[in-house]
Amino acid sequence: MTARSVAATRIRYTKAEAAQQLSISARSLDRLREQGRIIARVDGGRVYFDHSELVSYAKSCPAEGDE
Repeated sequence: MTARSVAATRIRYTKAEAAQQLSISARSLDRLREQGRIIARVDGGRVYFDHSELVSYAKSCPAEGDE
């Protein structure tokens, strides 16, 4: 199994990992969460972001030229 296939099977990410996946800062991710534009889950007091939520957010951003 390659590193790429392992990453494709992950279902959740920590805040730092999620921010890295979206190529934004952790603070920007916090702002998106506060605005309700991305939803996090809490498990054992820790905050996680589902892979599907990251994909949904990324697809909701306008494409270049659509602005």
